[in-house]
Amino acid sequence: MKGWRNQAASARAGQALRDPRRIVRAMTAPTHRYVTLDGTEIHYTEWGDPDATPLVCVHGLSRHGRDFDPLAAALADEYRVLCPDMPGRGESEWDPDQYDGASLSAIIVGFFEELGLTDAHYLGLSMGGQLGIGVVAGPLADRVRRLVLVDIGPDPDDDDTADEGVQRIIDYLTNPPAFDALTELEAYFRDVYDTFSPMTDAEWRRLTRTSARRTEDGQFAPNYDTRIVEPLLLGDSDGPDQWAQFDAIDQPVMTVKAEHSDILSDATFAEMRERKPDMETLGVDCGHAPALNVPEQTEPIREFLD
Repeated sequence: MKGWRNQAASARAGQALRDPRRIVRAMTAPTHRYVTLDGTEIHYTEWGDPDATPLVCVHGLSRHGRDFDPLAAALADEYRVLCPDMPGRGESEWDPDQYDGASLSAIIVGFFEELGLTDAHYLGLSMGGQLGIGVVAGPLADRVRRLVLVDIGPDPDDDDTADEGVQRIIDYLTNPPAFDALTELEAYFRDVYDTFSPMTDAEWRRLTRTSARRTEDGQFAPNYDTRIVEPLLLGDSDGPDQWAQFDAIDQPVMTVKAEHSDILSDATFAEMRERKPDMETLGVDCGHAPALNVPEQTEPIREFLD
């Protein structure tokens, strides 16, 4: 099969944490912008030259666009990187009517249309990738040049391995704790996200600062609306056939797979490769999901987009 890359095992990952070339050294502050889509205010960060080729990065279920800061900093020399917060996450407006898959897909399509994005690339991590399969196969087919899927494949709801991973995520999403100190929230994030690929102490602090909100009584809590989990609990048996959507994608596809993922199973990944023999792939020695924070992960993505 074409393009299988395997990130080195944990020893090499540990070495990357001490690598002076590490992306964090090149971090620059993004521009924060807001756009109203279907009556909901959406926050997004923008990196790089406004005239460069756009790369839209869409995050996972309870996460937000700031998760892509390291990737955006690495690619901003060549791309206009745009990282929206989906409704109910990050700095975007909380609106329970916008939390189901169809509404989120419409938000993404509206984002492309409002910003006038054409000939762009799309990268989606977990939920963002699942949404990407649908919009790139459908309404954005003429606007997206290449698609990167990060630790996600079609129809995870039909995968026994993914069922366990989805339940794990539901368990910590449903009733997240609040803490008096930000350092306590950091310890919580380190626990629930311990399957992420390795991050430095500074990166955990950055994740915590960008993922925290003050509650009414002054405590620190994760910055998402717990109602975002309701569509998962209700299910969507009438949803589109994602394998058919995946097959319909004509653009080049790259899939980044966590080798110990409980969301993208080996069986689903193998089926994806069988259906798309030319699909580029990258393996990362971690669980769900790769942090996209070291050159071993970001540079293969750059090479694919180039």
